[in-house]
Amino acid sequence: MVLRQEESIGLDYLNLYMNRGDTMDRKFRNLIAYKVSKNISKEFHIQAIMCQAIIERTNIFRNISDGNFKKQEFNIEDIYDKALEAVDNTKNLVIMFNDFPICAYYHACCGGSTENSEYLLNTKIDYLRGITCQECMLNKESDSIVDLDLEELESIFKCNMSQNLMNEYSINNMLKILKKTNGNRIENILVFNKEIKGSVFSENLNLESSRFGFRPIKIRFYTKGIGHGLGLCQYGANEKAKNNWDYKKILNNYYTNVTIYKLDDFSLDLPIKNKKIFIDAGHGGEDTGYTNGSLTEKEISLKVTLKLKEKLEKVGACVYLSRSSDEYISLDKRVDMIKKSNPDFLISIHLNKSKFEGVSGAEAIYYWGDMNGKSIGENILSNLKKKMNIKNRGVKEGSIYILKESACNGVYCELGYISNPLESELLSKSDFIDNIANNIVYSILEYYENNILT
Repeated sequence: MVLRQEESIGLDYLNLYMNRGDTMDRKFRNLIAYKVSKNISKEFHIQAIMCQAIIERTNIFRNISDGNFKKQEFNIEDIYDKALEAVDNTKNLVIMFNDFPICAYYHACCGGSTENSEYLLNTKIDYLRGITCQECMLNKESDSIVDLDLEELESIFKCNMSQNLMNEYSINNMLKILKKTNGNRIENILVFNKEIKGSVFSENLNLESSRFGFRPIKIRFYTKGIGHGLGLCQYGANEKAKNNWDYKKILNNYYTNVTIYKLDDFSLDLPIKNKKIFIDAGHGGEDTGYTNGSLTEKEISLKVTLKLKEKLEKVGACVYLSRSSDEYISLDKRVDMIKKSNPDFLISIHLNKSKFEGVSGAEAIYYWGDMNGKSIGENILSNLKKKMNIKNRGVKEGSIYILKESACNGVYCELGYISNPLESELLSKSDFIDNIANNIVYSILEYYENNILT
């Protein structure tokens, strides 16, 4: 195991949070532009591309709100200039319905009219109502023809056609047998509404006999439009833009009763401003906790706690401590202090010990069912691993007294093994403690940043 003492996210992340710009486009500008570049032609009018930028931003915002957002790798070279222009021209704008981001469906060309949501989703969505789209009615470029063998159709839908080739199939009025002889030959046949003798028909088609049957082997499908037909029609949006419609008018045409909303109110400059966070420095006074020579758990937990307080207050948090010096505080008194401060979150700082010197790493415990505690615990361990190479020993459920009795969201952190010689040496260094505190604060900021977006 190699622990990184010198590699630190430092205090730069504090400056990042203190001085950065607006939320969505500070964090997702290039991702939005990449999705725009991928999903709409750069030859389209800038107003139509701006519509797509707002759609992509809205869908990212909704996924974050629903907890479904996943990071996506992309090549910045795949972004075209007009996409970036469109993103910057619509900075932080999303489409909302009743104060929630919509599912911003879109498609290439509706063919003349968009659809109600019931058609595709089997449920009524008030902002996805079908409208006529005159531009697409006149568009011949989206018309297409597909010829399909009936055997393929049979295979796709797992159907069985009759194997009796002597049975006639109804093909409207193209071919229709009118009369057969007693010998089962065709006596008269209707060909496009013209009655022809069976013998003449077979002779003209060079058939071996007038005792024949038929069935179609291909069907020709004619399509108009491209895509499912829900939401914004990109072709229609582009044509409307050419006729001097701006992005707001276009979006309000395709999505019913929506609001184009700017996310300024969701600024992440101080994502935990006025959040009350209680930090419990484990042990204290005569209760030293685990020891290794001159190094004690009570001393390290207090150092981490004081660093956390300093850094959390810089990003707007209201911080409460169970102790700020080397004094003994009973568990019951700690619980009373926590209850009186009524914090948004509790962090209890501890170290671990094992009879095996090789055991190392950090772990976290949350009280049964506390998903907020679990999430922040996962953030902390993930960042300690990623930034400092501290082994991630996992987040576990447990009935820790201080978590149970304080009845608030929280996590009990074991930040390392004092019994491990390397971890013990590093835990004695102020830079290492400072780095641990940085990563814990960063992890809390990450959690509340996502909470702000929801």
